[in-house]
Amino acid sequence: MAKRAQGSLEYLLMVAAGIIIAAVVVLHLIGIKGLARWAGSQMNSTGEEISENLQNLSNATE
Repeated sequence: MAKRAQGSLEYLLMVAAGIIIAAVVVLHLIGIKGLARWAGSQMNSTGEEISENLQNLSNATE
């Protein structure tokens, strides 16, 4: 019984270590700052597109 418990505990620890390593890799690749920078650039480009479309609409109605 003790060997089963030890094996189960070792398995759970290895799974936890794998999850932690995967999380570190994902955060390193994406990065919190990189994600925020991407979101900001998306907002800027969308705002510019909206402004251009509104300008085109106002020019078309004149």
